[in-house]
Amino acid sequence: MTDTAAAAEWRWTQAAEQARLVLATAPPRWVSLPRLAGVLVVTLVLLVGIALAFGPDSTVRWAVAIGGSVAGLGVVVVETIRTVRARSRHPEWEPVTKLLSGRERYAVERVIRGRAVAPDDRLDIVRATARQTAAGRAVVAVGGQLVLFTSIAVSGVGFWMIYVAVAIAWLVAVVFAFRSVIVARRYVAAL
Repeated sequence: MTDTAAAAEWRWTQAAEQARLVLATAPPRWVSLPRLAGVLVVTLVLLVGIALAFGPDSTVRWAVAIGGSVAGLGVVVVETIRTVRARSRHPEWEPVTKLLSGRERYAVERVIRGRAVAPDDRLDIVRATARQTAAGRAVVAVGGQLVLFTSIAVSGVGFWMIYVAVAIAWLVAVVFAFRSVIVARRYVAAL
């Protein structure tokens, strides 16, 4: 066995141990995707609507942009602190695929999406990863980033076009995060 094969085997062994921890505990509460999507849509419509209704130098526009920025940053900071604290107290909440390479993570994702079949010795890793993804906690922080950068973009600051591009990139990230959670929930329901 080469060093690369030994390292890969070690990574999969570590992931299998983490998967056993995850599967031995109760599944985490799922984030309500319809509620989160509704909050995001209403927030974004309000931000963009107020930006279009008021001029660039309007106090109302600036106040709403600052409020949205504070709210978005608050969500990101709170979710980051919550995640760090939860993982330090509950080792089973560490991501199962944390030590896997990008290619190995992609292989696990392909199984969750139904595009490949997992070998029997990797099935627990796939199930545990699907369970963690199905909880949907990452979508909240990504949504916070979207609100933050949309707020900055609608404030009319200099180089606002760059912030629009960044907000669009975060919108794409939110869509893919929602998609990943939905697919993982379907996989978990099919077990």
